[in-house]
Amino acid sequence: MRWFALAVAVVLGAVWARVYVSARAELAVARAAVDAGDTARAVTHYQYAMRWYTPGAGAPREAAEALWGIASSAKDRDTALSALQALRGGVRATRHLWTPFARWAAPTDRAIARLMAEAHAGQPSAEGRSVDELERWHASLLALDPTPPVGWSLAVVLGFAGWVAGGFATIWRGLDREAKVVRRPFARWAGFTAACFALWVVGLVYA
Repeated sequence: MRWFALAVAVVLGAVWARVYVSARAELAVARAAVDAGDTARAVTHYQYAMRWYTPGAGAPREAAEALWGIASSAKDRDTALSALQALRGGVRATRHLWTPFARWAAPTDRAIARLMAEAHAGQPSAEGRSVDELERWHASLLALDPTPPVGWSLAVVLGFAGWVAGGFATIWRGLDREAKVVRRPFARWAGFTAACFALWVVGLVYA
């Protein structure tokens, strides 16, 4: 079990390092694009930097700040919308058991709703509605959230982790040195593995 724990720690550490480095690389590309006056490319790579989120990394948060800054200082609606939509995409793409960029969600949706309302005002599709009415309508659409409940999301994560760990434990504890079944440990860990697998499947169905 010690070797298993060490292997898990090494794998998780490698994944964290990979994500951390990728986020920094995307942030550097985005900043270079800003310096070159290529805002569209900068927006794309800032969003990539956000999506390479890992706990403790600063690059994704710097990217979120940069996207908000681009939207706030943009001289045209299209650029502002592009930055806001990239920011919104980054917020939603990084949600799991919690939302790392939760503080950006509401302001971003409000700003997008306002810009979309201003863009559609006076068009046939607006059906005579005012900018404020259109803003409320767009806000209601943006508020639609298909995110699964946290409880079922947690069931998926824990079920999968338990299934994998239980499988290793079933082999490690349930078999002797000659690969013969040791009944009681094997039955206990196999039952645990089966229960976690069932939890994972049910979580996937309802999440």
